[in-house]
Amino acid sequence: MKLGDITLNHIRILKAVDDCGSFSHAAKKLGYSQALISKKIKQLEDYFGCPLLTRSPGSAHLTNNGKRIISRSVHVYEDLEGLQQEIARPVDSLGEKIVVGISPLLSAAWFHQFRDRFSMCFPNKEICPVEANGNQFFSDTHSTPLELVINSTSAYKEEHPCNRLQTYRFALLGFGKTNKLEGLDSIKIQEIEFRGLLLLQELAQELLRSGSIEQKHLELAVQVDSYAELVDRLLAQEGTTILPEFCIADFQTKREVYCTPIYDASELGVYIHVPPFSELLVIAEGLVRSFRLDQDESEKRATRKVPMPQVHSGRAEVLRIGVQRDSIGQLIASYGVKYISNSLKFSLLNSQPLNDLKIYRDFEIDINLYSSGEAMSRQMSKSELDICIMDDMSLLNNGSAFFDGLNFHSKLIAIASYNLLGRDNSIVVPRKSSISTIQDLREKRISTLFGSNSHRFLVTLLDAYGIDTSTDCFLIDEDPRTASNSLLNGNIDAHVCCKSYGLLLEEHNFSKILAQDDCKVLKIPSLRGIVCRSQFIRENPEFVIAYLHDLIIANQWFLEDQISALQQLSQLTSLNTEQALRFFSVSFGSRIEPTLKPQWSWLLKTLNRRLEGKYEIAKFDVDFWMDDYFLRLVYNALDLDYHFQQIGFSNELSQSYFMDEKFGEYMEILNAKKENLKYLVEPF
Repeated sequence: MKLGDITLNHIRILKAVDDCGSFSHAAKKLGYSQALISKKIKQLEDYFGCPLLTRSPGSAHLTNNGKRIISRSVHVYEDLEGLQQEIARPVDSLGEKIVVGISPLLSAAWFHQFRDRFSMCFPNKEICPVEANGNQFFSDTHSTPLELVINSTSAYKEEHPCNRLQTYRFALLGFGKTNKLEGLDSIKIQEIEFRGLLLLQELAQELLRSGSIEQKHLELAVQVDSYAELVDRLLAQEGTTILPEFCIADFQTKREVYCTPIYDASELGVYIHVPPFSELLVIAEGLVRSFRLDQDESEKRATRKVPMPQVHSGRAEVLRIGVQRDSIGQLIASYGVKYISNSLKFSLLNSQPLNDLKIYRDFEIDINLYSSGEAMSRQMSKSELDICIMDDMSLLNNGSAFFDGLNFHSKLIAIASYNLLGRDNSIVVPRKSSISTIQDLREKRISTLFGSNSHRFLVTLLDAYGIDTSTDCFLIDEDPRTASNSLLNGNIDAHVCCKSYGLLLEEHNFSKILAQDDCKVLKIPSLRGIVCRSQFIRENPEFVIAYLHDLIIANQWFLEDQISALQQLSQLTSLNTEQALRFFSVSFGSRIEPTLKPQWSWLLKTLNRRLEGKYEIAKFDVDFWMDDYFLRLVYNALDLDYHFQQIGFSNELSQSYFMDEKFGEYMEILNAKKENLKYLVEPF
């Protein structure tokens, strides 16, 4: 018997036999034959490898092991049975109206822009918006309970489902023909004159809560109670104010307005809250998807300039990047970007079209190697690293450590690489080991590099097999190089690592990869993400834009000719070319593509919930942490469709699209310089 062959009905039958006291009475109660009851019980006992019932003539009762199984699993069946009864009612039981509680600003300036979308997602229903504050599903002004709540507050710590629909940057708005904002591409909070500034009270508290402004700013500003009053006073006085981007359209049709992005203020998120076990859960998911895949936002942004200073502030001269030692999946996002940056720094001097992008390049890239993601997070917390490239387990550690309950001091800005089916991990055991199945790992010494994708793979795999990593086996923090000696000397029973390295160990004839045919159901994607310090983003946005620009080019450059690219990268770092080619092969499944997909949000949120309280992972607002604002800007600057890439999972599709339509001149420059690049790239 395999785990996939065991169903909830097996548990139901086992409990029924114990409740009824015999096989025959249980069969009568459930409407099954006694032979089927006996067969199911035997299958369970075969799977667990022990008797679950004590049998005597005419009676049967649970053994201690049987009681353990029932106590830990029967509630799952009962919960599902109750849930089935709750959702069995048709959606029409919701009635003809859906009452949506919306915070005042969103009700006044945001909801009307998307009302048609709500109507399409909830057909044959009348959408009834009412003003409401907070995340509760009731309103002081409306007697009917709220069926949806939309506001700018996350509910990651609460029990009900919550998703971010959109994210907006704040902007400084000014009115009048001679307004001093004319000609400004961007502005910082500290450059804003708050004396006499009109500020909506709701937004003032939001900006204060997020740390974007201080109390001294509020004391200078003139606070206004309602959005309607703010609009009237702005138009009458030709004043200035701070508003999220979605408000701009309200003014453009009424008066000449100057809008300047505030690039160091926290963004405003629009969240949708749904009561737990609501019939609206499934339909609301369609609404969330429509916003995630919406192209309107990128089309609007494509007409705007990249919001970065034309003159560098001089705060930094080096972009410090941390990477995990020996991680092939982080290679292109680190050394590949450095190679492209150094190459284009010289080549673009003679390329007017590419020079017109005004990518800032007056800085150096310094790559630092670390043994683990935890070490990188420590250095980032000391402001000694600006960007870190991490495996998914370390990403969760970083998000937990850099979230203070209100703001993130780091942001996930892009993806370095991923494997959609998680096929880039393997379990290696000594060649003569008796371990042949996942169950054989129980009570064994297993090593892996803590914080890596392999660590997360091991934890989730053993959890699926009911093996508790804290009590049923012994986990050891060990990198692959050390583990190879440990395997050879018999110090560990198994090691979990990147599959390309596992194959390398197997080829040395002293170890073998454990077959995993019986766990095909566990297909969890593995990610390597790129996080950046929030303060660095605010102070040096031009660095972030340059890095992301070169990341896109580096990915395409590598996909065009992997062998040649690896030869060039070998000038910057030591690498095993054969191992790297295997890692990025089509059959292996690893892909390099930077977009922040909705699937990555769902994956990280699921892992965050499952691993909360373990390995220094705490629950945090994953949607707020993920920030593809600058990545979208770079895609637009390159005239690329961000959503085209975001909804795909194929290197080949991306490569064909980019090769044919977008990157001809970049590739021409890089290919023309291939023979001379060794003189352009500084020695290491």
